Amino acid sequence: MINLEKGILPSVGLGSSAASAAAVAFGLNHLFNLKLDHKQLIRLAAKGEIASAGFEHADNVSAAIHGNFIIIKSYSPLEVIRLESPPNLGVCIAIPKVPTPPKKTEKARSVLPKTVSIEKLVHNVGHAATMAAGFATCNVDLIGKSMADAVVEPARAFLVPGYQEVRERALKAGACGVAISGAGPAMIAILNTDKADASKVAEAMEEGFKSAGVSATTICTKPGKGVSLLEVE
Repeated sequence: MINLEKGILPSVGLGSSAASAAAVAFGLNHLFNLKLDHKQLIRLAAKGEIASAGFEHADNVSAAIHGNFIIIKSYSPLEVIRLESPPNLGVCIAIPKVPTPPKKTEKARSVLPKTVSIEKLVHNVGHAATMAAGFATCNVDLIGKSMADAVVEPARAFLVPGYQEVRERALKAGACGVAISGAGPAMIAILNTDKADASKVAEAMEEGFKSAGVSATTICTKPGKGVSLLEVE
């Protein structure tokens, strides 16, 4: 039996299941001296996502293992690109206290459109490339401007109470970009800590949820550095 002590709330869009899978894969690799590299660990950890998402995917486990900003270039073969986060990149997360259904990720995927117009495809590819460029050049403002999804987020917005109000208030408080975190209902804001106060952005997001009659918990943080060994008993 493996016991996990985890400080990540499950079922809110923060990659809780990926953190568990990455920790177990990393821990067993160390315990049994398997000498698996990061790519092999990602392949194994991705299998753990079947329990929550219904299928293997490496998006979240790659970030949990590598840290910082991750691009999955391909799955066959698996190619993962890691970029360092700008030192002035701040993150605010607001987690609304609302009930979430079982298999939430599957439900969130079920509302996505089955076809996408060329215009929306061009929009999303351009913004994805812009985000990668923002991380490559350490430009937080550019990263924030790239957080404008034309396909997934509009389809899921109704699942998050107060979505529009949270978004607008966070931007007004100084956030560079705002989005639903994962499959939600948590929302995430990116800010340039040289220009904006993270606590004010977090407060604005909390007030946005309150305007919809929902209380929320907020967190101000930085991008993580990936999985690491804390102690050995």
